[in-house]
Amino acid sequence: MSSFTIDERKVLAEVTGNTLYVYWYLIKKKRNPSGVREVQKALGFSSSSTADYHLQKLLDLGLVDKDSGSNYRVKKVVKVGVMNSFLFVGGRAFPKHLIYSILTLAMILLFVLLFAQVLSLIVFVALSPGILAAAIFWYETLYVWKHRPSKMIDSKNSNKRSKV
Repeated sequence: MSSFTIDERKVLAEVTGNTLYVYWYLIKKKRNPSGVREVQKALGFSSSSTADYHLQKLLDLGLVDKDSGSNYRVKKVVKVGVMNSFLFVGGRAFPKHLIYSILTLAMILLFVLLFAQVLSLIVFVALSPGILAAAIFWYETLYVWKHRPSKMIDSKNSNKRSKV
C-alpha cells in the first residue's frame, strides 16, 4: 500500500448508499480483485455501468486500485458511516461491541462461579450494574450486526438495484 492523502470530508460525502455497498464488498473480498461484472452480480445491480460508476468513484477517491485486467482491489480501508462500528480481521467484519459484550458476560459468569456458595440478594444487587451493562452491549452488538452493509447487500440482492 502506498502512502497518499485522502480528503476525509469528500470520502464521507461520496462513500454512501450503493458506493458504500461496493466498498464493503471489496473489503470483504480482501486482496482478491473483483471485476465490474462480478460486482454487478454480487450486488444485484441492473447493469454493469452502475457497478462501474461506483467502482470509478472509489478509484477517484483513492480507495481502490485497478489493475491492467480491469479488476479492482481495496487500496486503503477508510472507516466511513456504519463501518466505524466494525473491526475488520482477515476480510471479516465484527461489531466492536462484540468484544465488550463477551468480556462483560465472561466477568459476570466468572464472578457467579467463584462466589456460587454465597449468592444472595445482596450479591445479585451488586451484580446488577454489570448485568445491565452486558445487556446493553449485547443489544448494541445485535443491532449493529443486523444493520451491517453485507446483510443489506444479501437481502437486497434479489431485488435488482437500478438506482445509481
